[in-house]
Amino acid sequence: MRFQKTPLHYIQYLCLKAACAALRLLPYSWAVAAGRFATGAVRFVMPKRFKRTMYDIQRAFPDKSPQEVYEIALESWRNMGAILSEFIHLTAMTPEKFKKYVDIIGAEKMLDAQNKKIGGIIHIGHFTNWEAFGLAGAVWGVDKAVLAQRVDNPYVDAETNRLRNIFTGRTFYSNHEDNPFFACMRWLKKGKLLGILIDQNATASEVWVRFMGRVAAFSPITALLAIKMQVPVFPVQVVRKMGKIVCIVHDPLTPPKEYSPKSVLEFTKVLVKCYEDWMKEDPASWLWAHNRWKREAEGERYLQEHPDEA
Repeated sequence: MRFQKTPLHYIQYLCLKAACAALRLLPYSWAVAAGRFATGAVRFVMPKRFKRTMYDIQRAFPDKSPQEVYEIALESWRNMGAILSEFIHLTAMTPEKFKKYVDIIGAEKMLDAQNKKIGGIIHIGHFTNWEAFGLAGAVWGVDKAVLAQRVDNPYVDAETNRLRNIFTGRTFYSNHEDNPFFACMRWLKKGKLLGILIDQNATASEVWVRFMGRVAAFSPITALLAIKMQVPVFPVQVVRKMGKIVCIVHDPLTPPKEYSPKSVLEFTKVLVKCYEDWMKEDPASWLWAHNRWKREAEGERYLQEHPDEA
């Protein structure tokens, strides 16, 4: 069964701990450079996955040349190493030192909703360094939880969760045996903030939305919770500027007043468009290695059978 401990899982965990310890011995900038080099080189070990990355980028940006597509793909893969190295270093810092490397613009918007017990949903995805924002929210005083997927390795999952919440916070699991929906509702009802990654491939209870010109399966949970609980949704864009990770909290989006399957679908489309716009601005900062259109053929068939939703 998934999530059960095995000797191989423990060996993988020890290797991860050793890698983290080695990266922390390096200065921050050196560790980031090493991470970028390592995941960039992985393209030679996983050529099929890298080719898939280039294929998806070319489909999303048909006007770009093969060289431009290659450069976007390579930078995206290098970014994965930067994320890991940054995360490992940032979780070992004091809050004061942390702020030298990460900043939040618009944190007061979330804090105001928190202080007024309004609560809200943080709308974020696999862009630049989303884990850094999760840490930053806690450093800036946001009492937040995140909805995440468990890792199959229980040791690695526990360590990742510990580091993710090193400055306070908690995690609800979307792929655990317990349904997280009601736990999320109770959290929001307390007037707290909940972070949800929107750009993961949904495997159940999906809505079909065109994303970068292709049909993808999206979880409706962000729209559904926002409408049911009548809480604002805060789109958060993460960028790199002058060697610093900058998290931009955009003005909150107000959900529809009335719940219906159509309102959930339409609000999901609004949320998806946020990420489309940011990806068009900076495509290399998105996690293209993730096969976002895994169920594209299934989605196309569904929309042909339900033209009203297309």
